[in-house]
Amino acid sequence: MPYKTFVVILSLFVLTLSIDPVSVSAHSGAKGIVKERMELMKDIGKAMKILGAMARGKVPLDNAKVKAAADSIARHGQKIPALFPKGSTKGVTEAGPRIWKDPEGFQKSTNEMVDAARNITEQSENAAALKPAYRRLGKTCSACHKLYRVKKKKMEHPR
Repeated sequence: MPYKTFVVILSLFVLTLSIDPVSVSAHSGAKGIVKERMELMKDIGKAMKILGAMARGKVPLDNAKVKAAADSIARHGQKIPALFPKGSTKGVTEAGPRIWKDPEGFQKSTNEMVDAARNITEQSENAAALKPAYRRLGKTCSACHKLYRVKKKKMEHPR
């Protein structure tokens, strides 16, 4: 996939997370640990949006914001596996059953995201390194969602 296509798709995905009415309504019925993990993922999406805007040059590079967003993703990423205990599949959730069938793979996937976020933190002052580091981080998110997240059904809009 060409780099520009990937960036556009990733940007649309992150934007969808922040404004999608289906996500908002799905989160409204969540309770307990499911709600906690949905909120954590929403926070990761917000941090990705901040990084993406700078990586694409939409907003000026701000080293402090890059570091804060990447640190937030890394911290949240470390918490992810604990937010998916056995039995937390009931009710409103976007978690796929593969999480519990392949816990080692799920852990590896979250570790890759944490490593990619830490790499951005280490590169926060290097504008040239931000774009490829952001792309690597985005790929970890996409790969995990592809394997471990239930695909959302598109909402039908009245004509």
